[in-house]
Amino acid sequence: MSSETLDTARARSSTGAAGRALTITLIVVLVAELMNALDGSIVYTALPSIQADTGATSAAVQWIPAAYTLVFALGLITGGRLGDIYGRKRVFLTGTAAFTVASLLCGLATGPAMLIGARALQGAAAAVMVPQVLATLYISFDGEARAKAFGLRPARA
Repeated sequence: MSSETLDTARARSSTGAAGRALTITLIVVLVAELMNALDGSIVYTALPSIQADTGATSAAVQWIPAAYTLVFALGLITGGRLGDIYGRKRVFLTGTAAFTVASLLCGLATGPAMLIGARALQGAAAAVMVPQVLATLYISFDGEARAKAFGLRPARA
């Protein structure tokens, strides 16, 4: 095999590997974004059952989605900055792990107060995770590929 053919084969191989890595990156970050988007809509659907099962007052029922949204909104800028300082990948993985633990706590909640606290923790974890998704999509893709990647993001309800 000539050196020119070998170089062409290596270039194709590395392009294929880079393409697969970008596809995996896209899938991972979009699954995290989907977790965030689904979390909001599922809770609104489940509120009547949550109220019946936990005996939550009307005020507590209002705080269940509000705790998440409030902490999420307040933490977004800080979450993005943490990714700048400590690295997007590390902060993304930390946020995703914390989101998962907080989701488990929500499922194990025995009363409205515990559920509201777990939802606030979940919102904080999402505030750390979501900016890394956006930054990763922006850095990893360019041009038309970036537009397609951002177009695949689920809209937050």
